[in-house]
Amino acid sequence: MKNNWITNRNEIATLPEFRKEVVINKEIKKVILYATCIGLYDIKINGLNLTNTMFKPGYTNYYKRVQYQTFDITNHLKQGANLFGFILAKGWASSEHFSWCKHPYYDESYLNIEIRIEYKDKTKEIIYSDDSFDVFTSQIISSEIYDGEEQDLTIVPKYVGKASKIDFKIRMDKQEGEDVIEDETIYPRKMFVTPKKEVMIDFGQNFAGNIEFEIDGKKGEILSFLPGEVLDKNGNFYFDNYRDAKSYFKYTLKEGKNILRPLFSFQGLRYIKLIDIPSSFNINCLKGRVIHSNIQRTCYFDCGNEKINQLYHNIIYGQLSNYLDIPTDCPQRDERLGWLGDAQVFVKTASINFDVHKFFKKWLRDLNLGQHEDGSVEGTAPIIKKSVREISSGWGDAITICPYEIYLAYNDKKILKDSLPYMKKWVDYIRNQGDNEYLWDSGFHFGDWVSLDAPYGSYIGATDVRLIATAYYAISTKIVANSLRILNQDSKEYDDLYDNIVKAFQDKFLVDGLPIGEKAIEGSAKEQTGYTQCALSLIINFDLGKKEDIKKQTEALVELIEMNGMRMTTGFIGTPYILRALTKGGRVDIAYKLLLQEKAPSWIYSINKGATTMWEHWDCINDKGEFWSPNMNSFNHYAYGSVFDWIFNYAAGINIIKPGYEYVYIKPYPSKDLGHLDVKFKTKFGYLCVRWYFQDNATIYEISIPKGMKARIEINNKVYEVEKGKYMFSHE
Repeated sequence: MKNNWITNRNEIATLPEFRKEVVINKEIKKVILYATCIGLYDIKINGLNLTNTMFKPGYTNYYKRVQYQTFDITNHLKQGANLFGFILAKGWASSEHFSWCKHPYYDESYLNIEIRIEYKDKTKEIIYSDDSFDVFTSQIISSEIYDGEEQDLTIVPKYVGKASKIDFKIRMDKQEGEDVIEDETIYPRKMFVTPKKEVMIDFGQNFAGNIEFEIDGKKGEILSFLPGEVLDKNGNFYFDNYRDAKSYFKYTLKEGKNILRPLFSFQGLRYIKLIDIPSSFNINCLKGRVIHSNIQRTCYFDCGNEKINQLYHNIIYGQLSNYLDIPTDCPQRDERLGWLGDAQVFVKTASINFDVHKFFKKWLRDLNLGQHEDGSVEGTAPIIKKSVREISSGWGDAITICPYEIYLAYNDKKILKDSLPYMKKWVDYIRNQGDNEYLWDSGFHFGDWVSLDAPYGSYIGATDVRLIATAYYAISTKIVANSLRILNQDSKEYDDLYDNIVKAFQDKFLVDGLPIGEKAIEGSAKEQTGYTQCALSLIINFDLGKKEDIKKQTEALVELIEMNGMRMTTGFIGTPYILRALTKGGRVDIAYKLLLQEKAPSWIYSINKGATTMWEHWDCINDKGEFWSPNMNSFNHYAYGSVFDWIFNYAAGINIIKPGYEYVYIKPYPSKDLGHLDVKFKTKFGYLCVRWYFQDNATIYEISIPKGMKARIEINNKVYEVEKGKYMFSHE
């Protein structure tokens, strides 16, 4: 595409529709439409929607690039006049109310269109967006990602003038990511009235999406509502955790049949509170439309414990809710940003549940483009305009961890090759921090975010942030070294750096193999310490201690868990690793006890409270029915769903030996507390299936390997090398 950008300078048209009439007088062979914008756009040709995909052109680093879409519209045109209509909204690029900053990228929205017509007589015609495009008002009065949308269906669009050409240049890339789609409909569970006399609809499921209404109306009637995720302890509507996101939706009805839904906004919700209600309204006139990127499901899981099955259901919906063009943290409040910490702890689980190869390929490009010249990486991608840089371990390390995990899942060396320069710059940036090049012991860090070993209400946990930072420094360095070897490049510099970091870590943070500091349990630590569940989990998983000390470290971790009533205290950083650390140290029995724990903090606690997605805090709602601070209290935050990669890797026992699941290692760890387990996992070779169950006094394993895959199966200390086929094993 060429840079032929137009905009609307008429204030009457707040969400303008740009129109262009194209006359076809000859037989056409092919017509291709190219479209992009700074903002969001929607297309109609001759009054009909061109596509059912949403939020085009997608969310990118608008400082550096924008995607464009390509449409074959040959069959959409007719002989004679054809009317093109392009509605333009502010979206992520130029919204006035974007998270913590006004106008994160640009103050205006721009449109760029190119129509290439190829006739059967071999002549060609190209139509560019220019000042010949007409501008009309639309029936959308206002629309913001966070603030919702207002439409008036009684409005007759009016011509307000011509488009304005602008001198604007930006890199335009053909769309890399998945389309954003609606592929599931959720019908409401019930309509009820709260003690405060609020009229409510319960959909029974928290999700990201929109509400669609089909209603017979009288001209001028109003329908309006607010979304919500939960009810308060008295059964009333709760909205405080949306913070500054207004999420208000209002429709003015026309006479007769009305189909109402937002075009450029979405929300996270389970409930809606009806404010203005048309006279003919009833529960059968509305439905929920689930919105997410078009990622295809690859894993199906079932076991004999219904609460663990519900946990997996919540993990799936948490991922769908937050994989909306980028991996967001939450879909409801005034945030919905691509937080790197959430993305990196969940990426392995993400690639098990769904095919996220294309999804991450696009997002990683924007992550890399947001890296600063000194190698530093801010906390979100795409990067947004803020007054303070937040450079933190565990967040910036997404620039090494995510591409490496995607490589392992899909055997995509190109992702490694493209990411390697940025990965190296990140490690080199860390190396230049502080006085010791082998420690990261300076600067701000998020730490073990929202863990429970610090005083109640703290965001940064009790684990020494310098320990966490140096642990991640080590793993990022190791990933760079591994990536260099995979790409047949010299890795010695980073191998040596890794060895020195590990030695420095041991000298700084360990004594006799154990971390330094006071032992921390829930709410106990008055100051930061190295002796926490999080710290021990990182030390064991990242091989930061000596091999002979793993047993000692594992027992120390078990002791902290037992001191805390057989419960975790870990936050975003420690939780993905705690079950892995226990299993690596030979205490899978304790790992299962944590998985099945029902008291907070635990995965099952939220399920017992009725959760249908993952919570941001272990105790978003405490035992008294009280909420955590509304400043940070999402009921649809997927990070803790990373526990499923432990279930997949250890309960089911499926692990990668060769990238892309070409060669797998299968060693299940059965538990009678789960009853049975079934995993069906789609790979490029076909379905890999693992099932185990108990029969009389025996444990039975049924494993199916697809053609093209090799497997090393370990059952009861016996190893079998197999290829395509179905296999059954049993032992008492």
